[in-house]
Amino acid sequence: MLIAVTLVAAEPANIPDLVNQLTAGLANPLRPITHLGPGAVDLIVEAEDVASLRQTVHDALDGLAVDVCVQPAEGRRKRLLIADMDSTIIGCECLDELADFAGVKAEVSAITERAMRGEIGFEGALRERVGMLRGLPLTALQACFDQRVRLNPGARTLLATMDAQGARCVLVSGGFEFFTSRVAAQAGFHADRANRLIADGEVLTGEVGEPILGR
Repeated sequence: MLIAVTLVAAEPANIPDLVNQLTAGLANPLRPITHLGPGAVDLIVEAEDVASLRQTVHDALDGLAVDVCVQPAEGRRKRLLIADMDSTIIGCECLDELADFAGVKAEVSAITERAMRGEIGFEGALRERVGMLRGLPLTALQACFDQRVRLNPGARTLLATMDAQGARCVLVSGGFEFFTSRVAAQAGFHADRANRLIADGEVLTGEVGEPILGR
């Protein structure tokens, strides 16, 4: 079967050496290499199965600064991208940053870490953390977005590429639609889904809209 091996290196100049090191460990000859962009190449390999080739590739490139994706060549062009937001499309956790504006970042971050480790339920952890934001002025949300939220490198390129290939792109988050709507617009998503912070017009009430959007 034909299997696609994609290499992405932070340093484009390293790609030739990485390709040479990889090909030296492969028994079957490679088809022509496709250059996808600076520091990114596609190689199509003939192999019996994906799992064994993936192990061979990882063994050949072990310890080197390169991201690798090994997958069947057929049907690999995706039609749907669903991406998380916090620490994925952006480089921060919005709830933790909001907590900083409320003066409770350490307490909220500790709960966030426990929830991400699966030690406590997501919905309960979200309600508890949002409760600690009670009384936070709505102006703090925009200030938080303006001062703390930044797209991760490559986010716009990813979305522009997927869109150009006809894929639908949706941003999802267990966080809040105040942020997802803005991040989605900046990055180029077609739609976004997240939770809703409840306010009384000027400040947060410490409640989150139901039903809570989790997994």
